Amino acid sequence: MTNPLLARFIPEARELLQVSASGLLKLERNPTDETAINEVFRAVHTIKGSSGLFDALALTRLVHAAEDLLGEVRSDALQIDSALVDMLLDSLDQVGQWIDELERRAVLPTDADAVAHRMSTLLRQRLGTPDDAPGGEPADALPGTDPAPGDAVATLPPALLARLPAPACLDAFRRACGGETVHLVLYAPEPGCFFNGTDPLQAIQQVPGALALDIAADQPWGPLEDLDPYQCNLHFALLSTAPRPEIEQAMRYELDRVTIAPARARDLVRIEGAASDGPIWDDFRAAASAFLDAGRHDDLRKAVAALRSVAGPTLWRRQALDWLEVALSAGEPDRDLVAALVAAAGTGRFDPAPAGPRPAGEAPAQQPASQAADPREDLARTVLTSQQRALERTGYDAERLASVGTVVGNVLLSLGRDAERGAIRAALDEARETRSVAPVLSALSAVLDGAPLQRVEAAPAPAEALPQGFAEDAASVPVAGKEPEGRLAAKSLKVDQAKIDLLMNLIGELVVSKNALPFLAKRAEETYASREMSREIKEQYAVIDRLAQEMQGAIMQVRMLPVAEIFDRFPRLVRDLARKLGKRIDLVLEGEDTAADKTIIEALGDPLLHIVRNSLDHGIEAPEERRAAGKPATARLLLKARQEADSVVIEVQDNGRGIDPARIRAAAVAKGVVGQEEADRLSDQEAINLIYRPGFSTALEVSDLSGRGVGMDVVLTTVEKLGGQVSVSSRLGEGTTTRLALPLSMAVTRIMIVETAGSLYGVPMDMIVETVRVPRERIRMIKKAETFVLRETIIPLLRLSRLLHLPEQPRGEADAAVLVCHVNGRRVGLIIDNFREGMDVILKPLEGVLAGIGGYAGTTLLGDGRVLLVLDLRELL
Repeated sequence: MTNPLLARFIPEARELLQVSASGLLKLERNPTDETAINEVFRAVHTIKGSSGLFDALALTRLVHAAEDLLGEVRSDALQIDSALVDMLLDSLDQVGQWIDELERRAVLPTDADAVAHRMSTLLRQRLGTPDDAPGGEPADALPGTDPAPGDAVATLPPALLARLPAPACLDAFRRACGGETVHLVLYAPEPGCFFNGTDPLQAIQQVPGALALDIAADQPWGPLEDLDPYQCNLHFALLSTAPRPEIEQAMRYELDRVTIAPARARDLVRIEGAASDGPIWDDFRAAASAFLDAGRHDDLRKAVAALRSVAGPTLWRRQALDWLEVALSAGEPDRDLVAALVAAAGTGRFDPAPAGPRPAGEAPAQQPASQAADPREDLARTVLTSQQRALERTGYDAERLASVGTVVGNVLLSLGRDAERGAIRAALDEARETRSVAPVLSALSAVLDGAPLQRVEAAPAPAEALPQGFAEDAASVPVAGKEPEGRLAAKSLKVDQAKIDLLMNLIGELVVSKNALPFLAKRAEETYASREMSREIKEQYAVIDRLAQEMQGAIMQVRMLPVAEIFDRFPRLVRDLARKLGKRIDLVLEGEDTAADKTIIEALGDPLLHIVRNSLDHGIEAPEERRAAGKPATARLLLKARQEADSVVIEVQDNGRGIDPARIRAAAVAKGVVGQEEADRLSDQEAINLIYRPGFSTALEVSDLSGRGVGMDVVLTTVEKLGGQVSVSSRLGEGTTTRLALPLSMAVTRIMIVETAGSLYGVPMDMIVETVRVPRERIRMIKKAETFVLRETIIPLLRLSRLLHLPEQPRGEADAAVLVCHVNGRRVGLIIDNFREGMDVILKPLEGVLAGIGGYAGTTLLGDGRVLLVLDLRELL
């Protein structure tokens, strides 16, 4: 597996699947557990968003169906029960098996699309809407047709092709007769699709291999004065020669509104022209039928060519000859189709139905597989093969063996294979006695290698055929004849996160203990007058300090990762979403080498995903709107990372339309997030901050991008859980900046201890430029502010005691101790009482009732056991 993004996605997806499964079990015990449903929904939502980066359309479709179901549960529109939990768990198990397949081969199995369709259809039945179909029709079944598995040919009602131009249909007919598969794509966009950033015409034009496109009104047009230009009243029909996966890939964001079905050659026949009559047509029909019955295709082609040369090109029957000539050009002409076209030229009427009985002794023409066999044969074979492979993987297990016996027995019962059922029962009894699965595997092989799995009696309804079909469809189906493969051997050592955290805690304790040695040396010298012992303690401190720093660096290297780990997923994401939304976006990445703790990197992925998607969907305008506002048509989206003191800062900036506080207030009131009175009292910045409220969204329609109210509240919840801060600033018409600042709470930080107003405080060393002592006569007043000149640069002065609201204590020194710091892009001097030593500390954030106090980065312990407050100069200044 060479794709680094896929390599990161696989373990993350497995963890999210585990979270989802645990949450579903909690919900089964307590259906009203809001925390559990939110946890499961967010995990599934993240899997769906991340899977869109890879060629795993079936996985995305199945997870999307599960997400929609969970969304209804989350909004209390659907009550969760054990049956629903079983369906969702089966779906997650299938996704887990596909993840294993992606790890092995980087692609999904060949049957993934069919399995995803079946399972997502059953999931959506709980919502009252079938899968992948507008207007309630299954994706593989057009109105009036039977579903066809895979690329099997389905019968198309002529009305669906009636509006397509005849020349294009003839071209498609020629390709179909030549062996190509021609698909009919029906696209019925949502009426409010424009509000989701969807351009339906652009979307359907992305389908490759297009031969013909028809656009028609979905509902009759009303009076012009009643026309709503913001509602889409169109549907699209497209003929394409592209394979089904390529069509689905092109329409992957609109699959819920798309129907795709292969077309038979006979369904494409569109004959037009003026009516005609005469004995020449009767004579042609008699001669052509004789040639066809005798298999003399060359003579039939000559007869068609001769009559075409003398018949008028605008006549209906003459054009029937054009279609007949194409049908005869196939390597093995379809006899039924040729006979129907011969009859059309002779009678002036085309009957798309297959021809009647053949002469005695003639072999029947080969029918399409979907018409010749029971459509459940492939499904039955798939289920039996999956059970066989499952036994090969798991070996003997009494419970698993009983489950296999039940499933196989039901399949054979539905097909009327009583003899095979008896053989399977006998094999099961032998397997229980010998505690081996070999007898059952042998019996299953015999069943699969025998006659086709067709029913010999009247079949029950499909719903009765496989009572446990949903769970068994979820099983992966390895290729027959291949040995089952295990998961790839790990190339790196996987260590539980808790063990790394334990090492960090231990190194923290070691640092605190190490810091006690200088205090001990000072006490030995001052209290016990033992300078020699003090010197020995200091020597041992130097050794321990070196070892502690090396251990600290080694452990931090294990935990530190570059933000490129999360930035790498966004170029493809922004590109795909920009194309879907019809927007032009230039993504700029800065600070990709900025390192942060592994926990921080992993936690930042989901918040950044929501922020970027929100910026693309809501913040950045369409090219036409940007031009009208005097902006470049191409917008700029910046992802920037940097380290500030003990924090990693990620900024997402766009130069879009900005956030309108008035619109935010109105949307918050409309969705019940706040009341009207509270909204009126909010300042503009407070109104903007409402975007972090759970359930808030400005989207008018729910789509795969927005509208669920589960975006920005995820950002706030995740970042605050890590002790970080989220802030957003916006200027209407100019753009928006979202800033995430997360503390490296597990990092060992170098600080300097300073004294002011009789108390000790810590200042992060990376914010200190230098320490100086300034003669008090060199301190000058500019207006009401104190300053001094340092190497021809004016440095403003602030007294730390005043910033901390502490009583000043007059000191008699002639010089003032000044700490020159670099804060928020400028230099400033802090007047303190005295400088103290520097040391390495483990910085712990303030918790509990102290968590909201500004100006403090956290606390640490001194060597003598005292608690030291570490200042956050960015907030103080």
